[in-house]
Amino acid sequence: MQSNNDALHVCVFDSGIGGLPFLKAIHQEWRGVTISYVADDAGFPYGTKSPEAIRDILFERVRRIRARLDPDILVISCVTAVQIGLKDLQAAHRPMKIIGAIPPIAQAARETQSHRIAVLTTARAAEDAFLDDMIARDAPEIDVFRIPAQDLVDYVEQHLPFAEQESAEAAVEPYIAYALEKGADRLVLASSHFVFLEEAIRHVITARGMDDVHCLDSREHVLFALRRFLFSEPAAEAAKEMGFYLTGDRKPCPFYIAWANRFGTAVPELL
Repeated sequence: MQSNNDALHVCVFDSGIGGLPFLKAIHQEWRGVTISYVADDAGFPYGTKSPEAIRDILFERVRRIRARLDPDILVISCVTAVQIGLKDLQAAHRPMKIIGAIPPIAQAARETQSHRIAVLTTARAAEDAFLDDMIARDAPEIDVFRIPAQDLVDYVEQHLPFAEQESAEAAVEPYIAYALEKGADRLVLASSHFVFLEEAIRHVITARGMDDVHCLDSREHVLFALRRFLFSEPAAEAAKEMGFYLTGDRKPCPFYIAWANRFGTAVPELL
């Protein structure tokens, strides 16, 4: 790695738009770094696919990302992708640095007062041994409730940019109600897409008078990992434009354009 950030290129990859909050967090801390975003619209969603299918998709997408963008650092914000393919991708793509979003189960275990944690996941992630290992290692004495919420991934991807706040709150209500009924006081958002619903989740929690319940997501883990490779820098006078790429072969759908506008990226183009 260089001794400064000038020539570094960071790419954030996700199964859809779930990684945009990660992109925003990275951009806010390192405005002078070249940052690109790749949404795998051709492969979305990952949460309903087999591990073998996801692994094949990941290797093909990362190959394309390297061929087109050649980033120095690849951030995989999709937790399902991290669970299935992170180690294999890291082994296959040296010297490019690959960072994966890891659900903050250890932090939740340290913070919980009720000794009960709820983990909102995709359908695939809820069944994967990766999560078993994390819970056994990081929360062995904590009751951990996995809550598959695959339909929330689809809701965020296709409906949220045009939805009212009441719609988002109604979408998360049954999942949060279940977590609260179980006595969880920490909610781990183990899908990048769920970060978009954090405000709606907070409103539901507050309406129930449960202000001691908090949400945790993987953004801080990703920023911490990036600080090993990127130096702190003052805010650039003019931040670099962030590229936005799609893996499919059709024009961007309206919701991708809406998300690009909301996060201040370039107009989506094909990878």
